Amino acid sequence: MSFFGRNVKKIRSVKKMSQQVFADLFDLKRATLGAYEEGRSEPKIDTIIKVANYFSISIDDMLTKEVTVNQLLSFDGGITTDIHQVMKNALVKVPFVAALNLKRFTENFPKTQSYADLPTLTLPIKENENYLAFETQDLTMVVNHEGLFLHDVVVGTRVLASEIKKGEVLIVLHKSDLFVRRYQKNETHHLLKADHIHVPIIEIDINDEVYFWKVTEVLLKRYPKFTSGIEDKINQIMNKLNDQ
Repeated sequence: MSFFGRNVKKIRSVKKMSQQVFADLFDLKRATLGAYEEGRSEPKIDTIIKVANYFSISIDDMLTKEVTVNQLLSFDGGITTDIHQVMKNALVKVPFVAALNLKRFTENFPKTQSYADLPTLTLPIKENENYLAFETQDLTMVVNHEGLFLHDVVVGTRVLASEIKKGEVLIVLHKSDLFVRRYQKNETHHLLKADHIHVPIIEIDINDEVYFWKVTEVLLKRYPKFTSGIEDKINQIMNKLNDQ
C-alpha cells in the first residue's frame, strides 16, 4: 500500500479540513476518501496527480513517504473549511495580452513594468504576481501539425535571462514585438528559435532591453493529439498484419 491515505489525513489535520471539505475539493465521495485514509483502497492516478499538484507535493513523495509538516506549511493556499472560499482561493487572475491590447502593452510595459491596465483571465493555477497570459498571433511554434496554433493562450512567469535554460519556451517582449519562441544563446546574442522550420531565428543583442516570461501553462483552442509517434507506428504495423 502507498502512503497516499496517510498523507491525505495529515494534510487535512495540518490544514484543518474536514473529510467532506477535502472530498468536495477533489470531486470525491466522503466514504471513498475515508477508504483511502484507512488503507482499504488506493486512488486513481488522476486523483493522485490532482492532490499532489494542488498542495505542491511531488507524486513520488505523496506515494512513497510521509510528507513533513514543513512541506505542508510551505503551501499557502488560504485553505478554509468553506468549500466556496477554497475554490475561490484556487483561482488566480492573470493579466492577459490579446490582439486588441497588444500594441498598448508593448509600448507601456517597458516604461511602467506594470500589468495594471490589462484585462485578466481567471485560471486554476498557483498564485504568482509575475504571470502574463498571451494569445498567440501566428503559427511559428507549429511543427508536424502540433504545437501552438493561432489564438492558443500561453501563460508565463517573469524570469531573468540568467535563469533561462536552453530550449525553454518563452514569451518575449523586445521593442514593439511580443512573441513566443524557444530559447538559445551565444556569447553575444539571445537566439530565439521558432519550432516551424521555415521561420528564421531572431537574434537580440545580449545588451538590448528585453523581457522574458517562461511558459508554464498553455490553454489550447482545439482538442490535442495525445497519441505518440510510436503508437502511430504500432497501429500502422497492426493494420498491415490485419490486412494480410
